[in-house]
Amino acid sequence: MSSKLNVLKYYLIYRYRKFGTSDDLKKFRDRKLKKQLKFVSENSEFYGSYKGKSLEDYPIIDKKIMMDNFNSINTVGIDKEEALEFAIGSERTRDFNPVLNNITVGLSSGTSHSRGIFLVENTEQDKWAGYVLAKFLPKGILSKCRIAFFMRANSNLYESVGSKNITFEFFDIYGDIDKNIDKLQKFQPDIIAAQPSVLLIIADKVKTGKLSISPEKIISIAEVLEKEDEMILKKAFQKDIIHQVYQCTEGCLATTCKCGTLHLNEDIVCIEKEYVDDKRFIPIVTDFERTSQPIIRYRLNDVLVEKKTKCPCGSVFTALEKIEGREDDVFVFEGKDGKPVFVFPDFIRRCILFSGNITDYIIRQEKNGEITVFADIDPTLRNNVIIEFEKLSEEKNFILSEIRFNNYYYDKKRKLKRVECLKQKN
Repeated sequence: MSSKLNVLKYYLIYRYRKFGTSDDLKKFRDRKLKKQLKFVSENSEFYGSYKGKSLEDYPIIDKKIMMDNFNSINTVGIDKEEALEFAIGSERTRDFNPVLNNITVGLSSGTSHSRGIFLVENTEQDKWAGYVLAKFLPKGILSKCRIAFFMRANSNLYESVGSKNITFEFFDIYGDIDKNIDKLQKFQPDIIAAQPSVLLIIADKVKTGKLSISPEKIISIAEVLEKEDEMILKKAFQKDIIHQVYQCTEGCLATTCKCGTLHLNEDIVCIEKEYVDDKRFIPIVTDFERTSQPIIRYRLNDVLVEKKTKCPCGSVFTALEKIEGREDDVFVFEGKDGKPVFVFPDFIRRCILFSGNITDYIIRQEKNGEITVFADIDPTLRNNVIIEFEKLSEEKNFILSEIRFNNYYYDKKRKLKRVECLKQKN
């Protein structure tokens, strides 16, 4: 069972652990890596042949490799099919309390549409809870705090946050939104953690007077927080900072500091950077803490944008300008010279931003290369969007595909993606 005393211990460790210089962080990271790789090579069949080797000798893996080799990678003897059946059963019954052989099992579809399974044992669970509390509790662990957590699925992992002073309330995003709003009104949260798409609904209820709450902290999770959505949330909740947690089944990878900058959590993960230009990179993750399901050189499908100026908070952790989105959601066009031209999601978003007052939208490049803009906008704004795409095509020297418009809609069972590419890349 998860131990509240252990949660407190890890909270204190993470809250007061400081790194004065980059060299201090590097020495710490090297020690943690050495210890983790020793454990993994001795306890994971998949990594057994890498004993004594350095990190760069280990293979880079992704979700497919992880799932194909699930049984030989995990160190707790959990069978993939058994874990999958267990996790699906929890999703169907909406009962997320049971554990499998004392291991918390979760199911993740992410935004890549392929299912993944994650395993967390009790000590890992306590560490995660301690880390999250250290990062986000406004007044410390001894003060009372009510946390409203909007998620697709609850988990023992999230429930471990609760204590005598900390009340954790799970809000099922598959549930009726009006019932969730009523529940939120009664709960009166100090912290709300939810996807931007859900936060925007809550913000609208606050703006229209249908919800009266005064949370101290708003935390964006699970989806990319667009700049325009961030501004709406700041205004609605009267906050200077909307905090973010960049977390996936591979770990808690980045959090927002007191100055509002997103930093990689380089005290618990090692991030190798696969640069795609001078500041954008794909993260390759090695987790120092995960032992039941080791995360070693796990290549994510995300594009992160590195901040080149130092954050005023003084942290030596890598600062990010933003999470741009999925690598798969880079649009591809035919160049005027016949070569493919790849356009990052940020440039696609700007076509909407520069077009006028458009708040709810999705831009999708279809399998045939055409562009569909889902937005409830008038002919003038539609024309502005086309003009901005034409400017972009001139700037990037590509042939613009046909642009179609449709009513705004997104499937609430999936993460909201403002920019999405369905076209296959060769």
